Amino acid sequence: MNDYNLLMQRTLQMLKAGRPLAQLVDQVLDAYPDPYTLALDQARQILFKHTRRHWDPQQVWWHQFNGGASSNRSFNGWQHSGPPGKSMRLPELMLSRFDLGFQVASDELDVYGGFYRQGPKAAFYDEHNEVPMLARDVQQDFWALDFSAVYRSKVNAFWEARGDDFRVVAKVNWLGQCAKALQAGYITQADATGLRTMVCAELRAPECLPTLDLLRQGSGANTLRVRRLAWREQQAAFMYVLGASDGRAVLYRPWADDAMRGFSSVEALGQWLRDDLQHPQGLAPYVTAATAESSEQEQMRTLLHQVAQSANGHAALALLKPLRYSVRGDVFEHFADISKRQMQQDAATLVDNADLRKAMFKGYLGAFLKVFSPMIPLGWPVSLLVLGASLARVGLDIDEAVRATSAGRRKAALREAMLDSLFAALNMVDLAFQSSFALLAYRTPFHELEAPLQQWQASTEAMPELQPVQANVVLDAMQPGSGALQGIRVDTQGACWIDLQGMPYRVRYSTELSCWLIVPPDNPFAFAPLRPVRLGAGGDWELLEPLGLKGGTPPEPGAVMSTERSPFWDEYMNTDPVRKQSLSNHALERQCALLDGAEFPVLPDEQEALLDENSFEYVDEDGKRAYIYRHEGDYKCHVVRLYTEEGTQANSLLRRGERVIGFMDDDDYLLLLADTLDELPEGNEVALYRGGYGGRGTSGAHFRNQTLKVGDVLVNTDMSSFTENPYIIREFAANKDQASALGREGVFDDTSVVFELPAGSYMGGTPIAPLSVTSDEAETLFQPGHYFRIDKLVQVEGDDFRFVHVSLSQTSKPATGPVYDLRTGELFDRAQYLARVQSEKLVARFFP
Repeated sequence: MNDYNLLMQRTLQMLKAGRPLAQLVDQVLDAYPDPYTLALDQARQILFKHTRRHWDPQQVWWHQFNGGASSNRSFNGWQHSGPPGKSMRLPELMLSRFDLGFQVASDELDVYGGFYRQGPKAAFYDEHNEVPMLARDVQQDFWALDFSAVYRSKVNAFWEARGDDFRVVAKVNWLGQCAKALQAGYITQADATGLRTMVCAELRAPECLPTLDLLRQGSGANTLRVRRLAWREQQAAFMYVLGASDGRAVLYRPWADDAMRGFSSVEALGQWLRDDLQHPQGLAPYVTAATAESSEQEQMRTLLHQVAQSANGHAALALLKPLRYSVRGDVFEHFADISKRQMQQDAATLVDNADLRKAMFKGYLGAFLKVFSPMIPLGWPVSLLVLGASLARVGLDIDEAVRATSAGRRKAALREAMLDSLFAALNMVDLAFQSSFALLAYRTPFHELEAPLQQWQASTEAMPELQPVQANVVLDAMQPGSGALQGIRVDTQGACWIDLQGMPYRVRYSTELSCWLIVPPDNPFAFAPLRPVRLGAGGDWELLEPLGLKGGTPPEPGAVMSTERSPFWDEYMNTDPVRKQSLSNHALERQCALLDGAEFPVLPDEQEALLDENSFEYVDEDGKRAYIYRHEGDYKCHVVRLYTEEGTQANSLLRRGERVIGFMDDDDYLLLLADTLDELPEGNEVALYRGGYGGRGTSGAHFRNQTLKVGDVLVNTDMSSFTENPYIIREFAANKDQASALGREGVFDDTSVVFELPAGSYMGGTPIAPLSVTSDEAETLFQPGHYFRIDKLVQVEGDDFRFVHVSLSQTSKPATGPVYDLRTGELFDRAQYLARVQSEKLVARFFP
């Protein structure tokens, strides 16, 4: 076996140990009781309850004014002008509640305040930017919810359900920091053996991989004596000193990049610490880690300055002796206990209904958040540190970490930091393949997690669905593998390949399914239907498919379309709000990363955006208006955000020739929107979906009766929205006003249709979720004038859904032949389109 096969054998072994631990990291992070994340979830529910729309809570503002003018056009009957006296986003309002005066005079809430889609810089607050819900109704929701009590319940539930998992992830971080320190030369092999043995006796052997079963066992004996340094006995430690019987010592600083360092003696440790504190920036991280109280920080700074100026290591340790406490018993139980205690203490600082009633009775607000920001996860100094997610390691400064709107990015950064520790704990850093971390960190899609492959069978017919993922590689140049890699060929980059019926395909091993999956050759982690394969008895690879006929049920007499059951759509036609939100969050992270690769101007936090003649926010970039920019850690674009607001109805002109935009000329707005979209990066790395039915003006009837067939070309004539979250599709492809036989929202009919653009099959789509009011929709927007070929038509049926599935791929404008409107199915004629739109400059922009 060649070196590449050996490396892949090792990679598979480590993935079998590491993937269950990576999933555990995700489960702990998902359950972690971050108060701001909880506030976001509750705010989404309140917004949907009152508006029936999936607003992004972080794009909804509560503004409070000193006065107001009555209005018969606004939802709450009032309008305001000028800057508000007080402003906050809806999740922050959930944490702090309405001002005390409004608690006893709730009838004045809608007079002096309201919910709006623009921040505190707008000139007017009225029907053009309001969120249609009454503040007094939201106040009642707050009282009914009692957010503080809900959060305390979440904290208790987390430790009851995830306490053991927390300890396992803490052990993973311990092993990861140990491996990093050993590789960097900060500790000796003997130090590492002692540290690993504290986790589990079996891990004394360096070649032993840490599996989930091993880490769930009780910890090994404390081979090292553990002392902690804390400002007060009940506070969390900012350093640990671990002493061995031979006199060696290890310094453990959970918050530091170089968390573990070994020394020949405790005195040598003290000398190094003394020297480290003498560096210009040496004191600050120690002080911050020791205490969050400003008065205590000053005392801590004074003490550490004395340590830095001490004569030697012995003198330095003597000064620190009052802060030293012994840790008895299992150190990982200790980590969990102090994390739980601090989390509960922080939870007690949130204002609750009882506090508010008491404050109302006394006439003042006697309780409020005492943590340094309502947006940071309470308990960061301990619970996340021992899991491997310090501020330094997640790559965020303190301002970014506490900023409300960075919650999704913060979680993604936490995950990467924690998985980095797992990567090190598995010694995967020694592997040559750059793909190793991606294999470990890959987020398994829900349809892969639970696929019942035991009910699948080998395909016996032609496999046209594999044509898009056929590769153009020469397999003979790669040496065949053996053992776990029987029938697999590995290239120099660690990519795995098979020969299936004479054609090469790239494959990826799924530890969740214990099988190989055919994947796109240039995107092995693409979100796509499963294509599992297995080695048959004769040594040839076989494609597996669900039990039943190839391609589903043949057309019945008189029918024009075959029907198939899709395990993929069985999952994504579920109405699971948690899974749906999870996928939207991941899509938002991906789209934000795409924007990160572009260079947009940054508006300093203390500055405000400028306003153009139509009140669109922009920043000046060398004399040019930049409508896309970053501010307070987020991407901003008023032009795009306004398009996503339901009241704008920007497509009315393109679809029906109606001019409904009141703030400027419809033509000019659509041209400005198109220019702005051109500034955004495009991408085609993920599959996109679009749903519709007759009641929404997008019917699938012309596909069902085969008025339109495979090979026909469609063109979009409006700003066309697709999503990368298939859980969203049911909302658009079914009548939401009715419930299915299973009680799910949405009833399908003969007009229901779902379009799919597979990953890599399109160009020109612009991801806009980070700029959207409804970012949960994970939207990608296509400007008018994109052409798509129909590649496949089939009816998909499930327990309570049925629709025509239309597979598309983008193509160039045909030189001859008919082209049909993507939305209506009608024959497209430019002259008729121009007659409807009544704007040559607009039509020429999209159909030159």
